Amino acid sequence: MKHRYFILPLVIISLMLLVIDYNKEIVNKKVFSDNKEINYPFFNNDKIDKYINNYLNEYIVNDSENNIFIDYDYIDNDDLCYMTFYKYILNGNVISSNSDSFEIDIENGSIIKVKNTSFDFDFVTSRKIDTDKKLVALTFDDGPNYNTNKILDVLNKYHVPATFFVLGSKIKGNEYILKKMKDSGMEIGNHTYNHLLLTKYKEDKIKKEITDTNNLIFEITGKEPKLFRPSYGSFNKKIKNISEMPIIIWDIDTLDWKYHNSKKITSRVVNKVKDGDIVLMHDIYSATSNALDNIIPMLVNKGYSFVTVSDLFYYKGITLEKGKVYGYAR
Repeated sequence: MKHRYFILPLVIISLMLLVIDYNKEIVNKKVFSDNKEINYPFFNNDKIDKYINNYLNEYIVNDSENNIFIDYDYIDNDDLCYMTFYKYILNGNVISSNSDSFEIDIENGSIIKVKNTSFDFDFVTSRKIDTDKKLVALTFDDGPNYNTNKILDVLNKYHVPATFFVLGSKIKGNEYILKKMKDSGMEIGNHTYNHLLLTKYKEDKIKKEITDTNNLIFEITGKEPKLFRPSYGSFNKKIKNISEMPIIIWDIDTLDWKYHNSKKITSRVVNKVKDGDIVLMHDIYSATSNALDNIIPMLVNKGYSFVTVSDLFYYKGITLEKGKVYGYAR
């Protein structure tokens, strides 16, 4: 009988501990509504739960037209807890991700935001775009030739996409380089067939320069080029009317064709670059490939992300139109 009275308090204490432990655990909630899946925690604390509810409602209202999925990660430490909300929004073929991190003191009923990060991921191009960073597009003209491989190797080393405006006359014998461009995730544009100054030619010749190059690129890569860069960057009203593609020129000319000096090439890019710039280089020069190995890490340190020309305008919210001339995305 004595043993029973001794055991009963232990059972009661054990049950109390279980209840206390249970009350400390957060409860996962999930709501489905209007193509939205919301995962959120419930702390059974009025102040914290109200804060989270207001935070989620504000975000959902601001993004009411998009498909949204929200998940979270919760880390329980001795004194403070840390929670991060991961918000994924599907808009077309782009998934935007935004995460907010919070520091939570359950005992005192306090919660504060400590960090915010965001990026866009295009699941068609399979590229992650950091929306907090400045964007720049590197472009290369007049290839392919023996040096183009060196350029591609540098770009691949840093996982940097770029746009190559190729000459139709240089493709024969270098088909494998175009395939390497495609396999490396580079964009391939049209730079005419013979590098003629098109402003001096009649309509039929201009069309042939563009069409013949388009056909070769498609034959090798299976993709029609979407962008056109006329030789020397020269255009007139006739060329604009003929072109079935946007006409891409540049904002920064490295003058690599003139200097053949990797230090000068690097300096012209690093000192002049701005968010939304298109940089002109030529993949046929050794000095350019040497400069590129310096340019990329220096621009990364300055907060830049690298994109193709098409991606640059896409993520800047600018629709490219055929026959219209673009030198930057701002």
